[in-house]
Amino acid sequence: MSIDTLFSAKAGRAERMLKRQYQNPLFGEPSIEPFDIQDARQQDMVEAGTFMEQFRSLVEQVSALPANAEADDVLKLKEALDKAYETSAGLAGDQAELQQMIQRLLGLMMQSMWKAVGNDAQGISKLEMEEQARQAHFALLQHPLIADMLSPDSPIDDKLLVPCLLSEPVDATALAFQLFEPEQQALLYEQARQLLQDKDPAHPRIAHAQQCLQKMTELLKPLNQQPD
Repeated sequence: MSIDTLFSAKAGRAERMLKRQYQNPLFGEPSIEPFDIQDARQQDMVEAGTFMEQFRSLVEQVSALPANAEADDVLKLKEALDKAYETSAGLAGDQAELQQMIQRLLGLMMQSMWKAVGNDAQGISKLEMEEQARQAHFALLQHPLIADMLSPDSPIDDKLLVPCLLSEPVDATALAFQLFEPEQQALLYEQARQLLQDKDPAHPRIAHAQQCLQKMTELLKPLNQQPD
């Protein structure tokens, strides 16, 4: 049995990192054995279990919130729910149902905040922008690469960032690339270009990485254009 068939369809953070590295010249093709995948999967299971314990406690806090709760208490719980959604995006398995629950709980929090602002135009505008920003952020988190990058426990350090960017679907690479400031984008592009210089273009992983690099190039063009 080939090792690549052992990877989970919906892997967690640790197993997902191994999946990126498997037979990938961008990472130096590290040796990955079945027990490595098993260990990573176990690590992901522990992370998911810890999260569920914390999430159950959070749900209890939301349920116990009185109708006349202080604004600060509502805000703290809302921020905790936002964080829970962000964490859930990187967990193993299908988290769609859990994320829908978080969105419903956030809806309850926002109802309290909408009630508090009343007819205040500035308050209404602020809440509208907040909700738009949240939905855009949640949409980004549907891409595992971005969920991993934003995690406080991210396995993607500075040395692994460029190989990871070049190993993901092109649309995910493009979205992740645009999260960086222009100066950082230029640096990442140059690092990616250098990483690919001595790699075999016939290798499937390298051929795909070249597509990602091309997308980076397209995103950089407006920054490099000189005024007439």
